[in-house]
Amino acid sequence: MTRLDETKGDVPEELVPTVDELTTTLEAVQDPKTSPQDRQGVIESVKQLTIALKAIGDDSTPPKLRKRLIPFVKQASAALKVGYARRVPAEARSFLLMVVKRTTSTLSMICAPRTPQKLRDQLIATSEVVNHTVSSGVLNHTVSSGELNPTVAARSGTEKSGWFALQLSAAVQTAAAQPMPREKKDALVGTAYKQSKQLKVLSDHKTSTKDRTEAAKDMQNRSTRLRHQQEAAASAQGQPKDPIGKAAEVCTNAIFNTVPEHRIAQRLQNLIPDNWTPKGVKDFWKARAEGDKMLDVLAQLQNDKRVHAPVKIASLITQLAKLVSRSELFSTIGSPDSGYCQATAMYLDTDFGIAVGTWLE
Repeated sequence: MTRLDETKGDVPEELVPTVDELTTTLEAVQDPKTSPQDRQGVIESVKQLTIALKAIGDDSTPPKLRKRLIPFVKQASAALKVGYARRVPAEARSFLLMVVKRTTSTLSMICAPRTPQKLRDQLIATSEVVNHTVSSGVLNHTVSSGELNPTVAARSGTEKSGWFALQLSAAVQTAAAQPMPREKKDALVGTAYKQSKQLKVLSDHKTSTKDRTEAAKDMQNRSTRLRHQQEAAASAQGQPKDPIGKAAEVCTNAIFNTVPEHRIAQRLQNLIPDNWTPKGVKDFWKARAEGDKMLDVLAQLQNDKRVHAPVKIASLITQLAKLVSRSELFSTIGSPDSGYCQATAMYLDTDFGIAVGTWLE
């Protein structure tokens, strides 16, 4: 019996179907055709949701928290299920699952006994708006996986919802994972919460054109403030001290997990083996450090064959830096991963005189 199954006897009856739904989703991602990234994203999300289910089933959990967790768990489970609707394009599916993984990563902190109630409420409310926006957008095809580049998305009407949701998912993940002074955490989550309320207005099809325009303008201004808060949270921790191989590995995996596959494939076409190109890459899964100069890049081809090949760190990172600019780094991939990208850029600049996009500007 899995930890998820064990929660079934303790949760309220209304959550039993949700536990069954999560079990079904876990079984579905075992299909060999599922990309490794999507599978891992679902597994991590369910792991976090299991923490919430255990808290809901625990009589010592404050009633107010239990009441707030129930709809969050239901909605997150439904969002994961949306990812497996047949008509959802592959890149949109990956985007949705990545966002849900980020929002559910907050549950450990939300369920921690010493977390202030206001912080809990804001994290839950923000995560719910983000999950609803993305899952609804994916089903309605208003969040296009091909337009997830923040620079493009910020200019394209309803695509703005997808970009703002992406930034908010990174913000709540940062707040939950990154050690920082309480006042900085409260400020970051508070800004994200205010932004989520406007995102709800922006993404509501009933909102008038005038109100949507005003909401988008307000959100653009707050988005800049949110980015600065994310950067401040990262800089307070200092840059990672890991060697270049490890830093490049973390950075690369974060970008692989965030940027649409077709954009990565276009950028890396001259670095990957020729025999990958005719088949096409379905999923740039991850990279593993092989010393200080090389990364072993793992991928899944469109025919579901798993392949890997060594790539020079300098060549790979300089290409990835062209996909995500310095101004988008923290908002797109979040912290602490963005710090590893900057650390890698610093290594390459200092030791080899190689400029890495705009990451050090």
